[in-house]
Amino acid sequence: MKREVLVLLTRAPYGRVHVPEGLRAARGVAAGFDRHDVTVAFVKDGVHAARASVDREALNMPGHIEDLLAEGGEMLADAAAMADRGIDKSEIADDIAVTPGAEIAERIRAADHTLDF
Repeated sequence: MKREVLVLLTRAPYGRVHVPEGLRAARGVAAGFDRHDVTVAFVKDGVHAARASVDREALNMPGHIEDLLAEGGEMLADAAAMADRGIDKSEIADDIAVTPGAEIAERIRAADHTLDF
């Protein structure tokens, strides 16, 4: 049965495995048997991983992102978390949509499942 799944990336990108492992999980859920609708939200310190300047290769992100997007997944960056950390919208990668914090919160409430990384 198809579900709405929200993967929350909450931690800064370097020195930890949370960002690539969260993306790997999102990719797997999106490509699984039921082809769930998957959204990845970069929230809290995770918004740093949404920046265009992040070395995606070093974090093993490109393949996970490519597959997630090919399965119809989407990626969002929390505008409120960005503002709290002094990150401008122009710094966010082109394949990530900057989204108001209230909309992120609504998506969390509406999701059938959430996964935190």
